[in-house]
Amino acid sequence: MVQIEYLPLVLTGLGLMASILYYTMNLRNANKTQQLALENRRAQLYMQLFLRITSEDFMKRSIDLLRWNYSNLDEFFQKYNEDNKLAAKWISQLWHIDGIGFLMSEGLIEPEMVYNFGGGQAHIRHWNKWKPIIEEMRSQRSDPEFLKWFEYLSKQMKELRIEKGLNDTP
Repeated sequence: MVQIEYLPLVLTGLGLMASILYYTMNLRNANKTQQLALENRRAQLYMQLFLRITSEDFMKRSIDLLRWNYSNLDEFFQKYNEDNKLAAKWISQLWHIDGIGFLMSEGLIEPEMVYNFGGGQAHIRHWNKWKPIIEEMRSQRSDPEFLKWFEYLSKQMKELRIEKGLNDTP
């Protein structure tokens, strides 16, 4: 039998154990809630990107840019950069892709998520089309990081295609 003088000590111990259990349960619930919020935010980001990339305007701009013809940087600038609307169309599209690459590099979106926007083919096609221009601009500007996330995204998409046995890079 427990003596009366030990009763406050036993009750304090039981209270402490109950507090620890309560705190542990609350911490687990908070972690689950935080994880669900993160998953929800990623789903929202995915849908925002998906809606943007599949929009008619974005598709038209992408197709139009891939049809541009030029043989060198001088001709490119003469044909497309002197017209502010065309220059804005080009840089807007490329910066958008660059932004997706940055989000991917930061782990905010998964490469597989971007790949699911059509197998990453559009991004690879754009990189293949604009690589010589971008590299020349990097050199002329002494800015080796100009559109570096666009290049990163293209490399990630190529790697995913290879992993999936699709070595036929567009």
